[in-house]
Amino acid sequence: MIFGIGIDVLEADRMRGSYARFGAHLLDRLLLPQERAQFALTGRPERFLAMRFAAKEAVVKAMGTGFAHGMWIRDVGVVQNAWGKPEVIFSARGERMRRRLGIGEAHVTLTDEAGLVVAVAVLLRASARPRRAVRRGAAKRGAARRAAQASKTRSSRR
Repeated sequence: MIFGIGIDVLEADRMRGSYARFGAHLLDRLLLPQERAQFALTGRPERFLAMRFAAKEAVVKAMGTGFAHGMWIRDVGVVQNAWGKPEVIFSARGERMRRRLGIGEAHVTLTDEAGLVVAVAVLLRASARPRRAVRRGAAKRGAARRAAQASKTRSSRR
């Protein structure tokens, strides 16, 4: 079941200007260590930063927290797996918030065209805890107890 859906659209030039102005300070404020490692390998740093910022915004919108209520910009991130698929990651604090809210899997998709970056996030509810198996004998005893109680109630009404 879906917990939330978030979307963000960003003009890539905004991130280009921020990176030119703040450089490494922006990286420290924006990226998780795993993202920073992938940033070091990219040939298009401004695009990378714009994509990550939009993805983070989309995820916290889907969470319903925004960058407030216990979530900071470095509490959520996006890294590419071996096939290039973006995967949502959380800091320790972000992970605690994710669990507290009952969020399970997190998915994000990213695209850019004509100077715009778009991110869409879909968060799923965490699956319910599996019920403990009822022992066969206990279930039969419970059914027998309920039947006896119902019979007793019927006979007392007469």
